[in-house]
Amino acid sequence: MAAAFALLATACDRPAIEARPALWRVQDKDTTIWLLGTVHVLPPNVRWETPAIDAAIDGADMLVTEIPAQPPEQAASAFAAATRADGLPPVADRVPAGQREQLARAARAAGISIDALDGMKSWAAAVTLGAGESRAMGATVDHGVEAVVARRFAAAGKPRRALETQAGQLAMFDALPEAAQRVLLLRAVEQPDGYHRTLAAWRSGDTARIAATFEPGFRGAPALENALVADRNRRWSGWIARRMNTPGTVLVAVGAGHLAGNKSVVAMLQAQGLRVERVQ
Repeated sequence: MAAAFALLATACDRPAIEARPALWRVQDKDTTIWLLGTVHVLPPNVRWETPAIDAAIDGADMLVTEIPAQPPEQAASAFAAATRADGLPPVADRVPAGQREQLARAARAAGISIDALDGMKSWAAAVTLGAGESRAMGATVDHGVEAVVARRFAAAGKPRRALETQAGQLAMFDALPEAAQRVLLLRAVEQPDGYHRTLAAWRSGDTARIAATFEPGFRGAPALENALVADRNRRWSGWIARRMNTPGTVLVAVGAGHLAGNKSVVAMLQAQGLRVERVQ
């Protein structure tokens, strides 16, 4: 408890960090769909609710996110159950010999032991290592964009829907070939500042810069990019295009990487002839 209060006091002492995330509007005569690029976990001192975003939140009838709301302990339990498997080689054997010291440093920075990583599937070890930097910055799901927006919708009595489920996302990672999982693991080892770079790009609203932060992680691994980004963007853009046939106003809040680049939801909607306007 004392540690929690100390962390809270530290967070309150930090100066506010201003952000202007990218926001788009897809619109026809009777339907408006807002597209907001998010970061799922944020430090408490990031200020991103600009007038344009406030207006989109207040004017929308429904919120759509990647996965539904669920109790944190339930989400953590499901993740933990999906991450482990018997008979896995030591995690150090799953990275090149010359990068094992980098792996050890990344594990120390993430606050997890190599022994704990040994029992994890390669994709899960990558996710766990990648989360270390955001935790060190005080970032939490509770301060993430989706959580904040969801509380505002709930307070207004407005519904929330989801494009995927947590179980579906975990199954997607599980379905990755081991070679692709090891690419994820290696990128987590090689890019210990990935969260910081993503946060900085998102704050600027520069979609080219956002796309550039994700590109190195997929370089030389097209199957990985297709499974984690392009295929999902096709499904989501299809849902949005169909939803345009129903009158109303919807806010779609998904990870900023899905709205940046030439394989983004935005690009796919434009390719279908829909009018997509950058608002912020």
